[in-house]
Amino acid sequence: MQKTLISFILAALFTMVLTCQASWAAKAYITDPQDVPLRAAPGKQKKILVNIPSGAGVEILKGEEWTLVRYTQASGTPLNGWVPTAALGARPPEAQLTKELEEENTLLKERVASLEREKTELAQKQNDVATKLSKVEHAYDSLKTGSTDYLKLKEQYDSAKSNLESAQEEFQTLKQENDSLKLSQRIKWFAAGGMVLLAGWFIGWITGRQGKKRRSNYFF
Repeated sequence: MQKTLISFILAALFTMVLTCQASWAAKAYITDPQDVPLRAAPGKQKKILVNIPSGAGVEILKGEEWTLVRYTQASGTPLNGWVPTAALGARPPEAQLTKELEEENTLLKERVASLEREKTELAQKQNDVATKLSKVEHAYDSLKTGSTDYLKLKEQYDSAKSNLESAQEEFQTLKQENDSLKLSQRIKWFAAGGMVLLAGWFIGWITGRQGKKRRSNYFF
């Protein structure tokens, strides 16, 4: 029973690995710095259906020197055609990845700066409320013995105290959001760097295997 269960688990894992590999192999990106024509048939003289922008993702259908791909246009309509295999890669160009990361980092910096400004304004508001509360408390202590303005002053005191508590809660919430955003920014940069390094290593490994395969075919 135990051996059967182990065999079943190993078979399932093997199937998952093959599925992941197949899914990865079916996806590619335009790595040329310029737009690449999608042609109706293999060959540089064949009709151009559309130009695929650099970095765009496509689905590989088949091919050797020329590859049949499925490109989904901006409108959402898929279009099949042929592109030179040399124009395809397993991941987008590094320049595009870097640009996207820089744009995202710029947005994050702008958001952090906005949160910092809001935090500063909220801190000033908290100080103003605290100062007002201190003045009200002093006046309250002076008049609570029987002043005709006692009830009015007590209402001002309660309102100022409530405003201070609300400002303090809002300040803490904003501070936590700011800290979380800074941590998220560091994690994204670290993860992006790791993905780029891993992708480079994996492509190098694939290239090495293809090179060995070509040499083996040459000798045979």
